[in-house]
Amino acid sequence: MRSIVVTAALSLLSTGLWAQQAQQSTATGDFSCFENLPTPEYPAAALQQHVDGSVWTWVQVTPQGTPGKVDTQVVSAWSSGEKLLVPAVEKAVQAAKIKPDCAGKRLSVVFRYELHGQETANPKVTSRREAPDIVWIESQPAITNQTASRSSSH
Repeated sequence: MRSIVVTAALSLLSTGLWAQQAQQSTATGDFSCFENLPTPEYPAAALQQHVDGSVWTWVQVTPQGTPGKVDTQVVSAWSSGEKLLVPAVEKAVQAAKIKPDCAGKRLSVVFRYELHGQETANPKVTSRREAPDIVWIESQPAITNQTASRSSSH
């Protein structure tokens, strides 16, 4: 049920987000301007509260080639999504290293947080990047020794 709500929210809001992004004609939506873009953490409070969602970011690169002002918009079925997910994303974007030839540009990246499996005390968090501008941060259930031994015995 939650995935249906999230999908519906993403559909409704993404239309507006794409329109906003299209208006920002100088926005570059790929990783080519980043020498290094750290993956944000999946905040522990968000994991504990089962909060997932997408954080759309637009960062204005300063004339010196460093991250400047970061604008965000959150798409989440959870009201606490913005409060819990945005700080980790902003921290990662501000720590990014940007190529000098991208100075003055406005860059866009989408960070998608997803929960998988049953709740565990210490889930494994993985990340992957998808062109042109999506970073996935996914929690996976921790594999217990009992689960691992059952898998290897079959």
